[in-house]
Amino acid sequence: MFSFFKNWFGKEQSELKKELQEEAVVDVNELSDAEAAVEKSANESKAPVGTKVHTELSLHPMWEQELDSEKKYTLRFLQAELPDMVRGMISVTGFSMIPGPSGLTVTMFFRNSLDHAVRIKNIRLAIYLDDKPFARMNVDLSDLGAIPPRSSRPWEMLFPEETFLHDNFTFKRWKVVMKAGKSSHVWPNHLELDPEMEKRMTERQKDRLEALTNSLPPIPAETVQVTGFDIGMTKDGKLVAGMLFRNGMKQMYHPDKLKLTISDTDGDVVAAGSVDASTVRVKPGYSRPWIIVFPPNSVKKPNANLRRWVLDVE
Repeated sequence: MFSFFKNWFGKEQSELKKELQEEAVVDVNELSDAEAAVEKSANESKAPVGTKVHTELSLHPMWEQELDSEKKYTLRFLQAELPDMVRGMISVTGFSMIPGPSGLTVTMFFRNSLDHAVRIKNIRLAIYLDDKPFARMNVDLSDLGAIPPRSSRPWEMLFPEETFLHDNFTFKRWKVVMKAGKSSHVWPNHLELDPEMEKRMTERQKDRLEALTNSLPPIPAETVQVTGFDIGMTKDGKLVAGMLFRNGMKQMYHPDKLKLTISDTDGDVVAAGSVDASTVRVKPGYSRPWIIVFPPNSVKKPNANLRRWVLDVE
């Protein structure tokens, strides 16, 4: 607990300001009942939507008891450096990330710009390194307690290694992101393999697909997105491409036919055609790979540079 203070020993205030990371904001109306509870009051403000709110530091009773006056002053200074919030929002701002043998210890401000207290319960948090997802986990924040109106509450938690999506720690910027259940986006992070396809795959190939599924960003709700993940030309002139279907709808995705076009680095069409996709079935919230083989007579550019390629699906 409070491990971030060890990294701050001897730092000037101007250096501490640099610890504050980008803020991630969620409209409180996007949070489901399982994610947060708003403690309504009779004296609710009638301030117009869009009004800016200045927040004050709010320490959990345990932090209030354990921290000395100097540490409280440091947190109060950091909180004062945070920007004003738009009324009606919940946000999170990271200010310390420390690697350790068990994972990453991250400290952040949970902020409340409402005119009444908010209790954050079960929420999805993610760490992004240079705008790419690095770790994700569901967190029970009931111990955080009620965040008072117009205040910021610091909290520390561990992202264990099993929440990491990869092991690349090279980055310039980092931030904590809060995912809301009523959000307009869905993360189809459950990978499902066709049994016959799985039999032909190595463990390395399965691990690569699992990593790809977890590293791709969320997609708009009620949509299906297709991502190409592997491609190659066989000796007899066939073009073989792997694609990952990601289902953000609430029902099974079961297409009849698909029109596919593959372009190369130069933007030239390498292969195109309509295919029977009746065997494709992707559950809601799931990702499922599929392999397509273009016969030689469908390949328009056999000598294509496929180091970078684009897949279009209609």
